[in-house]
Amino acid sequence: MRTLENCNPFVTFIYFGFVTLVGMFIPFPPLLAVSLICAMVCFAVTPGDNKKSFFIFAWVLFLVLVIVNPIISHKGSTVLLVINDRPVTLESIYFGLNSAVMVVSALFWFKCLTFIMTGDKLIYITSFLSKDLSLVLSMSLRFVPLFNRQRRRVRDTQRAMGLFNEDSITGDILASVRIFSIIITWALENGITTADSMEARGFSVGRRTCYRIEKFTLRDLCMLLIFIALFGVVIVNRLTGGADNAFYPDTYITFAGGDAIAAAAFLLLGLMPVILKAEVSLKWRYLQRRV
Repeated sequence: MRTLENCNPFVTFIYFGFVTLVGMFIPFPPLLAVSLICAMVCFAVTPGDNKKSFFIFAWVLFLVLVIVNPIISHKGSTVLLVINDRPVTLESIYFGLNSAVMVVSALFWFKCLTFIMTGDKLIYITSFLSKDLSLVLSMSLRFVPLFNRQRRRVRDTQRAMGLFNEDSITGDILASVRIFSIIITWALENGITTADSMEARGFSVGRRTCYRIEKFTLRDLCMLLIFIALFGVVIVNRLTGGADNAFYPDTYITFAGGDAIAAAAFLLLGLMPVILKAEVSLKWRYLQRRV
């Protein structure tokens, strides 16, 4: 019983690559609507922090994109009104709405990716490409929180010494620049120390290996084949002339039988994390009843 979070990191990364590729590079309104719905559902069921603030930010951005496009773009044949000799067309509103759905759905997918793909999983994926790249990534993931902690420590020390003037904008800027200079100096010194330590431990001697705790199981292979098959249905439909639409100068959307099949396949692909969680929950309840 494995959810998407427990699958092999390679399979998880491929899944998010598929759903984001469809949502970002096939601007077909039915597929984008499916992408947004699935992304929001997966975002709701995926454990994570600061969900409420991100949700508000995403929908504020959605409204901004819908409003800004008709103001900037004046293409289209259906003029709704004229403001300062600039026409606001129905086609530009449709295009702005479609673009907003695309951007917001991509944001939700990437946020789900950050919840699921932890640092250890990213290191596992990059270890196949390059051992040195994996090492650099692991050091970077360690350095970012260490840098933030050092920044807070220096800021608190400066404030305790009375060198952090928050009453004046100029003093606040100068204090921030001084803190930035201090932590950059600390980072350079820490980098030199780390480099000397790695050289003393024989980093550059011999061929490096990588220990991988994750295993690629038969279930991972089955999940990967399912993802490829569903993604392939959408791509084949697009390559054979499906998912055809246009916004300028007139808006039209064709929705044939192949488009319906592609939308159903993408819906199944997008809801796969929810389906896997439901499967785990049902199996767990079944096992509990048998005890």
